[in-house]
Order: sequence, then C-alpha cells, then structure tokens
Amino acid sequence: MKNLTLLLFATLLSITAMAQQPKKVYCAIWGSETTSFEGYVYIDYGQDDDRQNYLVNSEGKGIKYNSLVQAANYLAEYGWELTEIYNEPRRWILSKEVSSDEEITEGIYTKYMHKNR
Repeated sequence: MKNLTLLLFATLLSITAMAQQPKKVYCAIWGSETTSFEGYVYIDYGQDDDRQNYLVNSEGKGIKYNSLVQAANYLAEYGWELTEIYNEPRRWILSKEVSSDEEITEGIYTKYMHKNR
C-alpha cells in the first residue's frame, strides 16, 4: 500500500510539472498600410475574428504607430520576439514562451477585446 501511495504521488507530481512547462506561441501583426505608415496595427494570435483586432490603449482608443517596428518594440515589452517576416502579404510573425493561455494577451488590448469586456 505504501508503494502504491508513493507511485500515485510521483505520478501526480510529474503531471503537475508537465503542465507548467512553457510553450511557444505565435502571433502575426500587420499594418493598415504596406510601407512606412502612421496607422493601426492589427494582431492575430489565433482568435476567431481579427477584423477589429487592431491595437488600442486601455480606454479602447486606437493606437497609431509610425511603423511595424514601433509596434514590434511595444510587443517586445511583453515578451514577444520577432520570428519571421513575410512580404506578400506583409506580415510579421512574433513568438513568445508562455506557461498559460492567459499570458498570450498579457498587455495587449485590441478593439475587439475592449468591446467584449
């Protein structure tokens, strides 16, 4: 009985440790223009609808960026790193290590998220 209890405890401990392993997640960003611009930056991190997923401040007002670089620097403050750049269509792919799904949108506000608060 003692061995069974020890085995059960070890199994639960290993399952808990596996659940806390970080995983890599990705997002794509693109702008309302295709070159250097002052406009909105849209983000797709796997949500259902990205038509209104441009970045906004905590009050829901759209943030205009001078370039995708400025937006990528903003996202880098929340752990996102540039992974790949596609030119046709112009998309920047960023990645981040997270331990939970809640960390994916940490620090990110979009128009869609603000409407659904």
